[in-house]
Amino acid sequence: MFFYVARQPILDREKSLIGYELLFRDSIENVFPQIDPHEATSRLLAGSHFHLGIDNLTGSVPAFINFPEMSILVKVPELLPNNQVVIELLESIAPSHELKAICQQLKQKGYKIALDDFVMQPHWLPILPYVDMVKIDFRATSIDDIQSTCDQLASFDLELLAEKIETHDEFNFAMTLGFDYFQGYFFSAPEVLKTRALKPNEINLVELLAKLGQESCDFNELDTIIQRDVSLTYKLLRYVNSSFFNRRREINSIRQALVYLGENEIRKFIALLAAANLAEDKPSELIRLSITRARFCELIAQQQAPEYASKAFLLGLFSLISAILDEPMDKVMSKLPLSDEIKLALLKREGPLANYLSLILDYERAVWDGVNALSSTIGVDTGQLPEFYMDAVGWSNSLLEQ
Repeated sequence: MFFYVARQPILDREKSLIGYELLFRDSIENVFPQIDPHEATSRLLAGSHFHLGIDNLTGSVPAFINFPEMSILVKVPELLPNNQVVIELLESIAPSHELKAICQQLKQKGYKIALDDFVMQPHWLPILPYVDMVKIDFRATSIDDIQSTCDQLASFDLELLAEKIETHDEFNFAMTLGFDYFQGYFFSAPEVLKTRALKPNEINLVELLAKLGQESCDFNELDTIIQRDVSLTYKLLRYVNSSFFNRRREINSIRQALVYLGENEIRKFIALLAAANLAEDKPSELIRLSITRARFCELIAQQQAPEYASKAFLLGLFSLISAILDEPMDKVMSKLPLSDEIKLALLKREGPLANYLSLILDYERAVWDGVNALSSTIGVDTGQLPEFYMDAVGWSNSLLEQ
């Protein structure tokens, strides 16, 4: 069984990944809408499918999860290991002596607790000594109130997490206020003041992309270009001999690799390699998100319009290229040899591929009404989307571990 859940990355001051908040459709308690919210939460967390999903979604970092008040009071979070979860208390939960005692017990058992959408109120003071982290919503809180809250929390041993950080300016401002962690998609926006030239090995990859953008590939030309770059040759042979392909005999030459993989797989491999190399100095989550989008778009297209699958993959992969190169998208598109359909979707959100990109963007942000509407427009069964998303996340994780 698959369930609707999106993940949002949480980064530290070095822009390294420290966790994901899991965003469930209609909140966690409504995954099973026909039963009591607390019972629904218990069933969900107790199910093996959820544990498998957690591993796939978060890997080695913890999941930040909101829990209903009753679930907290009856200690449902303890169904998960303490190193896999950060327990989020919603602002709607009323502080009480019972809640205080439970937070104290959870902390003694090694669980981390975060207060979500926090606004400083006197009734939270008895709870704060047992809390590890406070999350402040930068969209719902004024600058003055954020500053005031930070000042009032300074005497507590707490970490501060800035939520809904969408620009680099907001990230830098939160840094100056002393925030430790940052949730939002600021890292996927370009820092236009940092535009840089392509390195020689990156130019080689762009030349390969140009060749692969043609209707048919000339393997002799590809062989010649790949031979110029020892690192590229090594990565190609490592990829084709990896566990992705069930081969009994090892492939030892570029030509063999090209013939074995075929045009579609070669296009994907080079595109992935190009994106990873171009994002070398960027947060790792940027390339992970790019690959997840690529696979998600490809899976939808394979079902609905197979002729667009390859282009849908490239669309998702290069949807963040502006942030990777720190340049406006129109300038980047003038440099990259991508098809007109891909460029139209990336620049204007128009054309036959545009809805694929819009769908994954809404899914990432848990805009479920938008997901339903776009699914209907595209003609994809909404019941398949969780499976596609989990596949894409797992595929991205496994590629980056190679």
